[in-house]
Amino acid sequence: MPLDQTTVAIVLDAEFGAQLSELAARMPVWVVDTPGNRAAIESEWTRRRRDGAERELSVFRAIDGLTPAEHVTALLRTIEANHGPSARQPPFTALLVIGEAADGAMTSALRNAGFDEPVANGEGFRATLKR
Repeated sequence: MPLDQTTVAIVLDAEFGAQLSELAARMPVWVVDTPGNRAAIESEWTRRRRDGAERELSVFRAIDGLTPAEHVTALLRTIEANHGPSARQPPFTALLVIGEAADGAMTSALRNAGFDEPVANGEGFRATLKR
């Protein structure tokens, strides 16, 4: 099944590792580099190299002192450059954030970046970009 290039996931959950393969098979993923995620990250990179599996898996490091909203805001610039209209067609139009709720700071950051109101789900939330 081809990747859904219109949705990009940001994984802030430090212990998401066991679920990473299934998510990376569905959409591009930006995942926080933690000991709890590292083995799954390495496994996905190996799968992509060895089997030619279609995966877009990027890793970022959490920066001490930054809030989840600040991490997402910082990542959005890079995600836009890699998955936005100047990089691909169709561009990404939705963001799936796993491991954090959409509190006031997160909602404000997303609105400032052009997203609609985030919608909570069991793992975090989804936000749609107004393009």
